[in-house]
Amino acid sequence: MTTALVIENDPAEGLGRAGEWLAEAGMEFDVRRPHAGDEVPGSPGGHEAVIALGGSHGREWTGDLTGLLECAVADSTPMLALGASATLLAEAFGGTAEASEEPNGPRMLAKRDAAGRDPLFGPAPMTLDVIRWRPLELASLPEKAMLLAGSPYGSLDVFRIREAAWGVQSHFEFTVEQLAGFGVFDETALAKAADVDGHIVETWCPIMQRFARIAAGERRSLPVVDA
Repeated sequence: MTTALVIENDPAEGLGRAGEWLAEAGMEFDVRRPHAGDEVPGSPGGHEAVIALGGSHGREWTGDLTGLLECAVADSTPMLALGASATLLAEAFGGTAEASEEPNGPRMLAKRDAAGRDPLFGPAPMTLDVIRWRPLELASLPEKAMLLAGSPYGSLDVFRIREAAWGVQSHFEFTVEQLAGFGVFDETALAKAADVDGHIVETWCPIMQRFARIAAGERRSLPVVDA
């Protein structure tokens, strides 16, 4: 069984349905909740993967989380950083972020050519539906980062640093009901989210399950597109 070290930075921003998808692929979770007093480990500590969730900017433990992300990259532990943690990952290696007033809601991303050679996103569809929800926007990626997907307006949404550290600025792990509970999406955005929710599940469930297989050591050639 593969175990991921999960850093939950906000009680409202857990793994969501992504946890179910990963568990179906054989992954277990060691969840640390610094918002409830848990310490953020300084290294993956023998876990096969690291997953850093949203809500991490401006926290007392942000520095510790940055150290964990840097360590995971250094020892090539497969890592997935979502939302604000993706921004932290980019900033830790030289990327920059700036305040953004772009409205929250569904977005469609397009894969970049480089994604075709990526073990996690290579087999995914050419377009990826996501939910945008963030106060900061990446303005630049680290020099050695690879952009895998972004919006037509130039967002740096999905990227990889070195061999196995993936950052995804937007969200896919929350149901429409969960999005409504956050109180930041208007009725129009929620209606649009409901319209694309099936596409989000169809796209991101295979990606998450592929991440679980990568964490378990799978490095074989993968199909060109998801079945």
